[in-house]
Amino acid sequence: MKNIKINTKGGEKTEAIIFDLGGVLLNLNFSRSIEAFTRLGFKNVQQELSKLLHAHPTPGNENIFHLYEKGLIDSSRFRDGLRRMAGNDIADSDIDMAWTAMLLDIHPENASILEKLKDSYRLFLLSNTNAIHIETLLKARKNGVLFSDLVRLFRKVYYSHEVNMRKPDKEIFEHVIRDAGLKAENSLFIDDSIPNIEAAGETGLQVYHHQAGTSLAAVFEIT
Repeated sequence: MKNIKINTKGGEKTEAIIFDLGGVLLNLNFSRSIEAFTRLGFKNVQQELSKLLHAHPTPGNENIFHLYEKGLIDSSRFRDGLRRMAGNDIADSDIDMAWTAMLLDIHPENASILEKLKDSYRLFLLSNTNAIHIETLLKARKNGVLFSDLVRLFRKVYYSHEVNMRKPDKEIFEHVIRDAGLKAENSLFIDDSIPNIEAAGETGLQVYHHQAGTSLAAVFEIT
């Protein structure tokens, strides 16, 4: 029987844990995609991608990256929109290569920790993501870890482009709580984004702000 200590401030008993993907389980580097798009001839991609990271747009004020993450446009329309943005007839493969350049590695220790946690907690994945990224990751091995094997450790995964909602919209947290049959006060949400943490906390979830790029060993002590 594993002895697991959770290093959070929550006073309630934890029965379920909801993990973010990028910045928590998967390392990201947006600069790599910005640089790749710039080489393809994009002029304002840094500004538009920054909105994806920092802005909380209202409906009707979402850029192409927000729309794609919410599944409101498909991959073909996403690529066509990027071609219009660049003013060049860029090949699908070049767009996909630039868009996925931000996807780095999975910390090997994180996979091991999740494997141990799944016997004691209900595990879920909640990610702002998109079809091209998930299709790429499902074929990938990162630091010896197959992403498809990582996904199998969760009771259910919630991808923004499949549920047509994205963080930090409060409704996506309410959807996960309701769909998974969770008690918010007994469920812990882990994310590297302060706006996401704040929105999740408003639903009654326990929350933990994870430092991007670090191991989950900072959150869990397993002996």
